Amino acid sequence: MPTGIVIPVDESEPIRRHEINVYSEYQEIIGGYFQVVELDDIAASLYCDEEGKLKSLPMNRRATLLTWLHVPAFRHRDVISGTVILMGQPDDCGNTVSIPQELDDLLMDTLSYKVEVQTVDDADAWNSNAMRYTDWVEAYNAALSLAERWMAVEQVRVVPA
Repeated sequence: MPTGIVIPVDESEPIRRHEINVYSEYQEIIGGYFQVVELDDIAASLYCDEEGKLKSLPMNRRATLLTWLHVPAFRHRDVISGTVILMGQPDDCGNTVSIPQELDDLLMDTLSYKVEVQTVDDADAWNSNAMRYTDWVEAYNAALSLAERWMAVEQVRVVPA
């Protein structure tokens, strides 16, 4: 069975790994019918309540930051509401797969993070500074802030420090 990461809307609740055994578990965790948001730069999908905004579910800040970093077209245009599940993108037969190990490790097991950027004058290199973060949400927020403030940034990412 595929394993994903549940990102509760309540930030006092930690994110957690969860093995999905049956289709109905998506609906149970999310609280309704779901839609899938494919992340652009990593083979992951975000399962969220398709009627989250109509139901006036609160914004899921952690899921929104994650989406904004990995899907730049969403930045400041849309938010993710309610509890979500982060899974891998479907395989060639359309079956849901586990979250990529790289992303699982980053969100669940990394103790220190850094932000890297590619700039217009050096698009082949990833560069960073001495800033380190102990929380992935803080690192994602810093990465997005840097991308907004610095016009020369082409791409931004969060990686283990």
